[in-house]
Amino acid sequence: MESADRQRKVNEILRSLNAERIRATYGAVGDLIGIPAISVSQYLGERRPKASWVVNDDTGQPTGYTSDEMHPDLRRTANIIRTGDALDALLLQHPE
Repeated sequence: MESADRQRKVNEILRSLNAERIRATYGAVGDLIGIPAISVSQYLGERRPKASWVVNDDTGQPTGYTSDEMHPDLRRTANIIRTGDALDALLLQHPE
């Protein structure tokens, strides 16, 4: 997948996560776009509430975000998408 395609896909992922108010791990996002989890942040852009839905698998929190940068509904549910397949299924519910 080309870098521009990855960016479009990450934007789609963020729209879907925001719509559903559900978190997904960096690993799930990385799996779906074909990069290591550690590289996902470069596609998320600036730290902001919309991007805070992508979280660390161990902590359930976005890495390096202040409370002001996190979405207020971030902890509304314990559910976290942890696989690329589950994330892909969510995207199918929210076609562009």
